Amino acid sequence: MLDSAREAIYALDVDARVQWCNKGVAGLGGYAPEDLIGRRFPQWARPEDHAQLEALFALTLRGEPQSFEMSYFGVDGQLRCAMVDHSPLVIDGRTTGVLGIARDITEIKMERERAAQADKLRALGQLASGVAHDFNNALAAIIGRAQLLSRLVRDATLATHLDVIQTAAADAAATVRRIQTFARQPRVQEFELLNAETLLRDAIELTRMRWEGEARARDLRYDVQLNADAEIYIEGAASELREVFVNLIVNAIDAMPDGEVCRSLAGAGATAFNCFSRTPAGASPKKCASASLSLFTTKGAQGTGLGLFVSYGIIERHRGLISVESDASQGGTTFAIELPAIEAAAAARAPRSQTDQTGERQLSILVVDDEPCVRETLAEFVVILAHRVVKADGGRAALAAIAAEKFDLVLLDLSMPGLNGWEVAKEIRRSQPHARIVLTTGYGPEAAPPIGGDALVDDIIGKPCTFGQIAELIAQMASDMEALRQSAEIVQKAG
Repeated sequence: MLDSAREAIYALDVDARVQWCNKGVAGLGGYAPEDLIGRRFPQWARPEDHAQLEALFALTLRGEPQSFEMSYFGVDGQLRCAMVDHSPLVIDGRTTGVLGIARDITEIKMERERAAQADKLRALGQLASGVAHDFNNALAAIIGRAQLLSRLVRDATLATHLDVIQTAAADAAATVRRIQTFARQPRVQEFELLNAETLLRDAIELTRMRWEGEARARDLRYDVQLNADAEIYIEGAASELREVFVNLIVNAIDAMPDGEVCRSLAGAGATAFNCFSRTPAGASPKKCASASLSLFTTKGAQGTGLGLFVSYGIIERHRGLISVESDASQGGTTFAIELPAIEAAAAARAPRSQTDQTGERQLSILVVDDEPCVRETLAEFVVILAHRVVKADGGRAALAAIAAEKFDLVLLDLSMPGLNGWEVAKEIRRSQPHARIVLTTGYGPEAAPPIGGDALVDDIIGKPCTFGQIAELIAQMASDMEALRQSAEIVQKAG
């Protein structure tokens, strides 16, 4: 009967040596009875657990049954886990040993750990999503107001500062989108047409305070130059490529604490970005030459070396090449990035961003958002585009506006107290079925509709919304409405 039991059953003498065990010990990492008989019980476990197991065995001999988890090594050397029950063996009133019953719980414990880890990741993902949503609302106001100011400013220096603010905020929005992909499968990266020279100028402006302002305060001079012979276009993610270029400029500056020359160059053909710096102190040319593959840092103990590693991954994802050349005679290192260029003819055919486009007639647009800064910014976008706008600060205010008049377009926030965007959209569809509804949300375009709600909205735009997005949306809608009007006239004349 004991031999046919699934659990491992064994008897230990007063020295903790195995006197007998059943065939169930095979379930404990593949042992056979002859592998264990004569061995001391603690020898199965990790050396650091021997003292604790000896203490538990002594308690059992004194008449105190024990139940405990035990980590042990299987026949293959892999560490496993078992639930063990020890009871004293008493014969004629004298304790002669210990009876043990053990069940392997390795898989059960691993499954519990996986479930606990999944719960932690789910909770962390929900937290990250909520933070990203709130941050996107703030970025929507920053980007929107910066774009509105750019339309009013005529001073070149102020315009440059506003451009830098917009670029940095756009990169922050891209970072938020990466946070939103946490704990869920990210979508395939959608690349856009980019001007290489613009990216490089953005990187120089974003780092200007570092290599110009801070350097001047320390009586140093860094010379950052941009030489672009012709317009070169590439396909990629602007925020990621800017991150690479900014990282290389900052690393070059850190490698030249006494002030040297750092150059960024845009060449012809395959786009190339070259960043030259002196060899950092204590780093041989050979060491610098392998920096793109190792956790190499120019910041000493304060650096992680992850910047170049991340840059390498970004360039590889953009089907590019990053290489390092080190000149021992001059003590300098050059990082070169090559990205596939788009032909000028193809770039010319690419669609440009649309701004200040209005339809043939003025549209009536309802803007619904519980965040005042976002609501006012979107409303000003609509006013600049010469359309009529009505504002609502929540779902119930939106329903009151819908009951009072008809709208061509509704820009509708998703997360609002009381009635959310989906609930408001459902009521709009019922009362004004011809109105276009565009959902704006800090959760991004992946915001899941409720069951059966796929047809409630015409489009979903992730916050922060830009002036160009709103202008293009309204222009496309006005164009569609004009096309429908012309089609209706043709049908009427034909009839």
